[in-house]
Amino acid sequence: MKLLDMTKKYGKATYKYPLEPYEVSEGFRGKPSYTYDNCIGCTACGVACPSNAINVKLNEDKTKLVWEFDAARCIFCGRCDEVCPTGAIVLSQEFELAVKFDKNNLKERGELDVEYCEVCNKPFTTKRLISYILHRLEKVGWDKETLGEKVKYAKTCPTCKREEKVEVITKYLKRGTK
Repeated sequence: MKLLDMTKKYGKATYKYPLEPYEVSEGFRGKPSYTYDNCIGCTACGVACPSNAINVKLNEDKTKLVWEFDAARCIFCGRCDEVCPTGAIVLSQEFELAVKFDKNNLKERGELDVEYCEVCNKPFTTKRLISYILHRLEKVGWDKETLGEKVKYAKTCPTCKREEKVEVITKYLKRGTK
């Protein structure tokens, strides 16, 4: 009798799931949803993922950046959603992750074209990331002429940029000692 009284007072505490769809609450952290068209290949999600559910690496012949998500490893922490600058990964309301027989159905994959360094010709980032950076600089007010000058800098890998700066500083210091 006490349970019936509590049910009357507080309402239903159980749902008819799976016979009826279960509606999750607002702010629910479900399966991360990946939108390939929004991904720029910045690799922030792969760095932030504590369970290594997201891996971002070059393919064997180093022509593509491969983004892979394994839902079986995901702990639904939401770090990937927080760090993604373009909204390519957002946590969805989806929570039913069971698959029949093939665990590969839990994986998602995307491939992005690689940008090669204009100095050393090594792959270092994606073409989408370079165009995203240039678009953002244009959006904040940089004119076409200034952007044209910065394209070479954007298409140079960090190692070559560092070597170039060391060379400039070394020349400057040698000139100062004479």
